[in-house]
Amino acid sequence: MMNGRWPWSREDGGTGSRDLAMDATLRVHPGRNGVVLRAERGLVLVTQKGDREDHVLAPGEELRLPRGGLVVAMALAAARLVVSDAPAHEVRRPAYGPALT
Repeated sequence: MMNGRWPWSREDGGTGSRDLAMDATLRVHPGRNGVVLRAERGLVLVTQKGDREDHVLAPGEELRLPRGGLVVAMALAAARLVVSDAPAHEVRRPAYGPALT
């Protein structure tokens, strides 16, 4: 651990393209309109607090998530992930209630 954080975890919440080594994680705080994640290469596991489902993105696939819970992406293989703000009209909330704790 370096400076109180694991060296393979990033938390900057910004947009842009990220290269992730296998098993690396990226923490994203969705903006007001949510977030869009797109895998350009590799495989990426994506989960969001309050979402009962996890998602795996293969190259060329994208996922739109609503604002709210923290999003964590983990590379199942070396990957490139593009993070961008979701347009207001494209964000859909999950159809089910909050996750049980």
